[in-house]
Amino acid sequence: MTDAQSRRAINEAVNALKRFVNSRQLDALHAARSGVALNLVAIGILHRVIDHGPVRPTELAELADIQPAALSRQIRILEEGGYIVRIGDAEDGRVSLVAATDHGREAYAGFAAANDALLAEQLKGWTAEELGALAEQMQRLVADLRGVKREPRI
Repeated sequence: MTDAQSRRAINEAVNALKRFVNSRQLDALHAARSGVALNLVAIGILHRVIDHGPVRPTELAELADIQPAALSRQIRILEEGGYIVRIGDAEDGRVSLVAATDHGREAYAGFAAANDALLAEQLKGWTAEELGALAEQMQRLVADLRGVKREPRI
């Protein structure tokens, strides 16, 4: 396979992976397995709030690499479900922060456990060495792709 063919194959695989990860069927499968009825975007936002919170929504948008309007929708979903709460910023009363609730932490832990179990089932034919090599290559790919200068957000 030539370099150009390899790059095209990688691009096709990345696009197929993106379609799979963004599919409603996968959201439904995760919800059924974990008991957490959140889409993967909301789960990703919740994860970042747990890891970095309490956090300003503007900072959260950067951490999650999501447009502020799309983030507002996810915050609303998470707030309405009791997964996060808004709290005042002690340093600046005009600003609100978002923080995970105990319910949000428990939901994320259940989701992560169900996701790990699902991946273990799906990748059961892979050796530990193959999984390790794939993880390293995927992390390298993501880092290299993120290194590409992107167009500013509109």
